Amino acid sequence: MRLTARNLHRITTEKEIETDPMKSMRAMQSLRSMRAMRSLKPLPRFMQGMAAAAVVTATTLSAPAMAAAHDARSATGTHQAQPGSGTFQECRGVTVDKSAPVVSRAAVLIDAPLKTVWKLHTDIDAWSSWIPEITPAKKKTPGPLRPGSVFDWSPQNMKVTSTVTAVEQGRCTAWAAPVNGIDGVHLFTFKQVRGGVLATTEESWAGAPVEADIPGSQAALDAGLDDWVNRLKSTAEAKSGCTGR
Repeated sequence: MRLTARNLHRITTEKEIETDPMKSMRAMQSLRSMRAMRSLKPLPRFMQGMAAAAVVTATTLSAPAMAAAHDARSATGTHQAQPGSGTFQECRGVTVDKSAPVVSRAAVLIDAPLKTVWKLHTDIDAWSSWIPEITPAKKKTPGPLRPGSVFDWSPQNMKVTSTVTAVEQGRCTAWAAPVNGIDGVHLFTFKQVRGGVLATTEESWAGAPVEADIPGSQAALDAGLDDWVNRLKSTAEAKSGCTGR
């Protein structure tokens, strides 16, 4: 099958990653190579989602801002289809907003111990050490991450306050992330499989700014989630002395 941006999501489902991790990794690497060939790279990919949220909420955009938004969409493309009914991830019963106009998923196989991956993911105060664009990131609620924990982070100099809604040690987290009129719900799940840890993230966006530009919001969120899980992968594998697959 010819690899395209549209069919990548179908060939890297959770089941196929479990049964054929090499196939899914080759697919992800091929897509990243396709993106690298494109000349327009206005923002780090991790930031395009939140940057787009800021752009679409503005009532008046300057010409440079409009050009940056267009370039971000052109540079990413949508490669992750909205999960179908019954396929959503869950964390203690919490899911993304299934009726939201924009829902995205990204998954990656990480060749590292689960405890390493989990610590990186939940140590919010250290996020900026491997995702410097979100500096600062700070947990406001003392103690371990749990429902009700609140943390601030600043993607692209925008302050976002998120509230954790569900946690299951070593398996999943969920939090709400409202910003600039967008209601975001973000889940991460982790599962030990043959070859490492399958890390899957899903996020939904709802609200008037999203409705105003659904294709652009979808492309931005797709790119942001893909970048997030791949940074998690590279950091966890480096810490554990693994080279990945």
